[in-house]
Amino acid sequence: MKKLPIGRSDFRQIRLEDNYYIDKSLFIEELMSGGAQAYLFPRPRRFGKTLNMSMLYYFFDIDHAEENKDLFKGLAIENSPAWAHQGKYPVIFLTFKELKQRSFDDMLEALQEQLGQYLKKNFSYLLSSDELDEFDKAYLKKIILGEGRKVQLQQFLQSITEFLHRHHGIAPIILIDEYDAPIHASYENDYLAEMLDFMRNFLSAGFKDNEHLTKGVITGILRVAKENIFSGLNNIATFSILDEQFSSQFGLTEMEVSKVLNDTGFSGDRSQVDDWYNGYTFGKVARIYNPWSILNFIFRDGELSPYWVNTSSNELIQRILPKADKVTQTLLFDLLEGKSVETSIDEFTVFEDLYKGKASTVFGLLLFSGYLTTAGKVQKEEERLYHLQIPNKEIKSMYKQTLKRYLKASDQVSDNTLLEALLNQQYKTFADALQRYLLNSFSFFDIGKNGDSPEKVYHAFMLGLMAHLSGDYHVKSNRETGFGRSDLMICPKDPNDPKAWILEFKKKNLDTKGTLEELAQNALDQIKEKQYVHDLQEAGHTEIFAMGIAFDGKKVACAF
Repeated sequence: MKKLPIGRSDFRQIRLEDNYYIDKSLFIEELMSGGAQAYLFPRPRRFGKTLNMSMLYYFFDIDHAEENKDLFKGLAIENSPAWAHQGKYPVIFLTFKELKQRSFDDMLEALQEQLGQYLKKNFSYLLSSDELDEFDKAYLKKIILGEGRKVQLQQFLQSITEFLHRHHGIAPIILIDEYDAPIHASYENDYLAEMLDFMRNFLSAGFKDNEHLTKGVITGILRVAKENIFSGLNNIATFSILDEQFSSQFGLTEMEVSKVLNDTGFSGDRSQVDDWYNGYTFGKVARIYNPWSILNFIFRDGELSPYWVNTSSNELIQRILPKADKVTQTLLFDLLEGKSVETSIDEFTVFEDLYKGKASTVFGLLLFSGYLTTAGKVQKEEERLYHLQIPNKEIKSMYKQTLKRYLKASDQVSDNTLLEALLNQQYKTFADALQRYLLNSFSFFDIGKNGDSPEKVYHAFMLGLMAHLSGDYHVKSNRETGFGRSDLMICPKDPNDPKAWILEFKKKNLDTKGTLEELAQNALDQIKEKQYVHDLQEAGHTEIFAMGIAFDGKKVACAF
């Protein structure tokens, strides 16, 4: 039996070492026969993206055309009209999978190092090309020596495609694998805006109106929204797991898995293999298998185990699940019970929206990351709704072990739950959620020994919660209004929105008379007596939510 290429994604190495290879070479034919100049393929991790990109590189590479030709002997592409493209193009092949630095400066330094080493190894011959002038070569030397500035790094794809085009006389091909890895890292390490701005300029320079480009292929897990990164790149055709085209080129089809099992002499119960690793639907192709799990299952002599879900820490999933709202949580628990749920999904990922925890965002992330699959589109023209379900037992094991833990944490009430209740002016829901939030979360907050912290601590705590509203609302603290200063004033940036909010805080101490509820009422009375609503009324707000909030350690009372 041929060796199984566990953990290997280099096409040349797999072919030269006679590893088992499942022929996906007709991906090349489908790519070249398509009318688009550039393609984006979002797919879950370990579904064959890097191996396919490696195959494209060795197929098109003009610098090693003859030696690479042998790698494709016996594969379907030899009998395709697309074979005419073999070894005809200079190829730029970059992978961003290791760009996961903790700061933007560190990421730029790592990228500079990667691009410099890449040029030195693959295109140093351009330094002696008669087709490049001294300024072109000076640019190359700066990148190779690690002296490129941010703007020069952003122009990398545009510059190198032009240099290669002039040297070889044919426009090159760009392959970028795992383009979203540094974006994930920037989201987790709080430099998202800088990263998105850089990647937008970097990709636009190489793909937008570039006369020096024959074809471009980009892969990743998520389809980052156009306004985030692909703004203006109208020449990029995106084919996700929801699209019919290219649907069988990533992952393993039922026929391919059957062949692997036959070739490796598997004689066990194939229905169990289906139950554990089958179940994905890509486009209209149902019964797609996870290739990583299938290969590991065979390598481990038929041991049924969750191989795929244990290969990543799933930081993004872990970060978003605790933010899930109540609607999302209900649907997730329905999934755990084996049900199919009907919901809309966000086909584009806007990272700034992830913390909100709404169903369409959470389910879009879970679907495109491989933790859910479609079970058919809902036939309603006015809405893009889908039936979603857990694909197989492997993924269900992850939900049971991991998802419940994070949902339990989110059930302790997220800041999103609080803000929704406040914005909807739901007094009882807000009061109940605030009390539960304090009980479960305030241990992270310095409330002092025996609850003896000053009122300003609670004020700062509430102000921090409201910071999430800054995109659509003005949040003002200690703002002079009426006959005094209100603790917190919130008003929409939309001048036509009639709603507004006034919050006043009190802290119960040993000398405070009366109950906590009475203290909250005193805070509300202060809003009225000092006419804190005056400025909001003058601004045209007619639906003003006024609340007095009293704190005592982890206890809270509200008066509306």
